[in-house]
Amino acid sequence: MQQFKKPVMTTHQVNYSVNINIQTKFIFSTSGSASSIVRHNDAIQKLGLNLVYFTISGPVTPEGYAALVRSPITRGAAVTGKGGLKSTIIQYLDEVEPLALKTRAVNTIVNNDGKLFGYNSDAIGLKTALMKGIATSGLDIKTAAIYGNGGVSGVAFHVLQELGIKVSLTGRDPKRVLEKKKELGIEHVADFAGPYDLVVDATPVSSNPDFMNATGFSELLEGCKMVFCHNMPEKDNHTNYLEQYCTKKKLNFIPGKWMYKAQLAKQYRLLFEGYNKPDGSPITEEDILETWMVK
Repeated sequence: MQQFKKPVMTTHQVNYSVNINIQTKFIFSTSGSASSIVRHNDAIQKLGLNLVYFTISGPVTPEGYAALVRSPITRGAAVTGKGGLKSTIIQYLDEVEPLALKTRAVNTIVNNDGKLFGYNSDAIGLKTALMKGIATSGLDIKTAAIYGNGGVSGVAFHVLQELGIKVSLTGRDPKRVLEKKKELGIEHVADFAGPYDLVVDATPVSSNPDFMNATGFSELLEGCKMVFCHNMPEKDNHTNYLEQYCTKKKLNFIPGKWMYKAQLAKQYRLLFEGYNKPDGSPITEEDILETWMVK
C-alpha cells in the first residue's frame, strides 16, 4: 500500500469559533492569514451553509494534500503557489479541466463523492483585471513581461497571449524560469528585450520595501506603461511597496484585488455547486461577492 505523508494540520491563532456536526464539510486552503479565516467563515455562515473554511500552515506535499481533500469530511480546497503545489497536485487528481492542464496550475479542487476535480479560476480573474486596467487607462498594450515562475506565471502567459499581447517570461532565477517554460511547453518561444508596455508581477516582492533589489525587477520597470501586481499585502493592512512606487512614478497600476474578485466568484461557484441557501434558492455570484464584501 502506498504511504502518503500527511500535511501539517495547523492554522493561524485566531479567536474564532464555528459550530460543526457530523454533516459539516471542510474547505481547506494552503495559505491564509487570521483575517482571511474570519472573512471566509463569516461569509459562509451568512449564506447559511454547513461548511467550514480551514487553513493549513507548514509543509504540504501534493500527495498528502490530495489525500486530505479526498476525505469524506472535505468539500474542496484552494491551492496556492506554495512549493509549486498548483502544478504538482495535478497528478493526484481524477479529472482536470483543459485550462488548468494547459496552464499547469490548479487553484481549486472540488470533492464530488471522493472524486477530485481540478480547476483554474485564476485565469478569468487575471483576464478580467487586465482588461479593466487596459480599458480604464486607454493605453495600447502590445508587449508584456511576466516576472515569476510559479503557478500564476503560466496563467498570465496564457491570458496575455489570448489578449494578443506579445509575452516574455523572466524572473530571479533563469534556471527555474527555463524549467517553467518547459513545463508549459513554451521553451521554443523566444524572449525579447524591453522596454515592455506591461509588467506582470507574479511574485510577493511588493511586500518587501527593498523590492527594487530583486534580481532583474528594476530593469523591467524601466520604460513600462503599466504594472499588474498579483500580491495583495494591503488585504491584511500591510504596505504594497510596488503600488507606492507606481503612484510616485505615475505608472498605471492594476491591483491584485481586481483579479481576486473575479477569481473568488468563480472559485466559490465551483465549491458551492449543488448547495442552496436555507430558503432553497440558489447561490449566485452576487451573493458570493456581497457576503465576502468584495467590491
